Amino acid sequence: MANPVLTLTKGVAVYPALNRPDTKFDELGQYKADVKMSAEDAAPFIARIQAVAKEHMGKALLKAKNSAFEMVLNDDGEETGEVLFKIRVKNKLRKSDGKLWDRRPLIIDAKKNDLPVDVAIWGGTTMRVQLEVYPWNTGAKKGISLQPIMVQVIDLKTGGGRGDTDAFDEEDGYEAEEENTVNKNAFDNEDDDSTVDTGSDDY
Repeated sequence: MANPVLTLTKGVAVYPALNRPDTKFDELGQYKADVKMSAEDAAPFIARIQAVAKEHMGKALLKAKNSAFEMVLNDDGEETGEVLFKIRVKNKLRKSDGKLWDRRPLIIDAKKNDLPVDVAIWGGTTMRVQLEVYPWNTGAKKGISLQPIMVQVIDLKTGGGRGDTDAFDEEDGYEAEEENTVNKNAFDNEDDDSTVDTGSDDY
């Protein structure tokens, strides 16, 4: 049975690692597409994730904090009314030839064009994430992780010494060209609130 696939509503990126993998805790690197959104917007997606958890683990994930999501707290330890989805995937070495399997998700802009890899995506970026709900089992322990498949950047926040783009007006002209043949129809309209595609009628 295929793992469920969800396309989240718009959220705000939190410490993303999408241009290159984060190697702080993993030698091969890990891509991160963590996003936070209101608890109200997050609720239907949490329900889908919990359904997978109950079937795979026999129980729901702890609500406050787990491997897939957590409630956002302020400096006083009180809930802010937001939820953080932890959407991450590690690079792997292919067993067949020992080469690195770079698992960077597909990144597209608001018009569904491929976003060049050198466009830095910083925290605070508004984006939508398509993810796989991945049940894992180490033998002694079971759990659920969320792995990014595709990211749509809607309102880019970037840095690196670039100037203020508000100094320019939007013009007719060049946009990032669409060259990748991956199906991007999960992101039909940048103004849509949410879509959920489980990839299976079983959930």
